[in-house]
Amino acid sequence: MIIETIVEVLKACVSPVALFILALMILIVYIFKAGTNYLNIKKIFKDYISIFSNARKHLWLFWGVPVLLSAALVQVTALTSELAEHLSVFLSILISAFFAMLSILVSKDTSKQTGKLYEQVLKETASTVLLEIVLCMMALIISLAIIFLSDSIKYGVQIIISIFEYYLVFVMVLNMLILIKRFKALIDNG
Repeated sequence: MIIETIVEVLKACVSPVALFILALMILIVYIFKAGTNYLNIKKIFKDYISIFSNARKHLWLFWGVPVLLSAALVQVTALTSELAEHLSVFLSILISAFFAMLSILVSKDTSKQTGKLYEQVLKETASTVLLEIVLCMMALIISLAIIFLSDSIKYGVQIIISIFEYYLVFVMVLNMLILIKRFKALIDNG
């Protein structure tokens, strides 16, 4: 009886879901810990937020409205393994497109441009692309977890994960509007 209880506790501790949660917690702590150089994404978020320094209310539009959209969508459908597979393909394509955009932005020669405004828009566009890459990678990790752990996840946890996944996707879509506007400005003035 005691041995069976110990075995059940060990199975619960080393279940795929428990190990995934533990790995995510370690990554989150490492990402936001001061002095880490390899996974430090705080600067990417700070640079992105600095874009909205003169218009904080717009920041709420790009980060608040997706909460409403994801809450509405999760009532229609929760994230299933099949939907997560389709999202994984979509997110992988987006990641490669964003890296291609980033390489174009980094190779842009600003010495020919005379305006400080052009350089600022170029830097802000690169910051937005970097943020989009981070958000895509986070959403991709969640999609892969749903695919691999779909049998182990309870419905309530699936709803919470769905809300977070949908939230990330809607934030990415809204931030693509920023990228479109900034690329238009770069093309017009470049």
